Amino acid sequence: MSRTKGSENKDSGERKRRILNGIWKAMRAANGKPLSWREMAVAGGVGPATLAHHFGKRDDVVEAILIAKREEGIEALSTLATPSSEDVETSLRDALDHMIVGLTQFDVGDLVGIGFAEGMYHERIGPAFVTQGLEPILMNVEQRLKTHQKAGAVAHDVDIRAAAIMLVSPVLLTFTHQRPLGGAAIVPTDLTALAHQSAKSVAAFCGGLISNR
Repeated sequence: MSRTKGSENKDSGERKRRILNGIWKAMRAANGKPLSWREMAVAGGVGPATLAHHFGKRDDVVEAILIAKREEGIEALSTLATPSSEDVETSLRDALDHMIVGLTQFDVGDLVGIGFAEGMYHERIGPAFVTQGLEPILMNVEQRLKTHQKAGAVAHDVDIRAAAIMLVSPVLLTFTHQRPLGGAAIVPTDLTALAHQSAKSVAAFCGGLISNR
C-alpha cells in the first residue's frame, strides 16, 4: 500500500530530525571545532548527497540546528517570561537560576558555545544565532520585566530592553568565560553568586527609578 503525501512529509520531517540530532551530538563532542560537510553527513547517518538533498549547504544545516534547538526550548523559555514572585529581585534571581540550569545541565550551554564559534563574524550564521539563540532569552526576560512593570513593581519609564541586557549579559559572559573558553582554570567564578548580584543590581535599578519619582 502506497503512503499518502502527508505521511511522506511526516516521514521526511522525522528523518531530518534524526539527521540533525546526530549532527548536534557530533558538534557537542567536537567542543567547538567546526565539522566538515563529510563529518556532518557521517554524524547524521547519511551520505553527503543525501544531506545536501535534505538541507542544502553547510550553513543551512547549522541554521536548521539553531532553529530546532529554539523549538525544543520553547517550554523552558516560557519559564523565563513568567514572574515567579511579586518581589522583583526574587523573580529575577529565579529567572537567572533557571538560565544557569539550562546552561550547565542541558543543551543551552553547548548552544551558546557552538553559536559563538560558528557565528562570530559570519554573515549568515551570526544573525541566525542572534535570532534563534540570544534573542529568545532576552525577549522572554523582557516579558517578565514587562509583567512586573504592569503590576507597578517596575517604573513605567524603565528601559525594559536595557534592564534585560543588564540582567542576562553578566551570566552569559561569565558562563562563556568559565566553560567554553576554559576560564574556570584561570579565574574561577561562582556563576550563581554573580547571577544573584546581577538580579539585585537590576532590581535596585528598577526600584530606584520608582523611589526617585
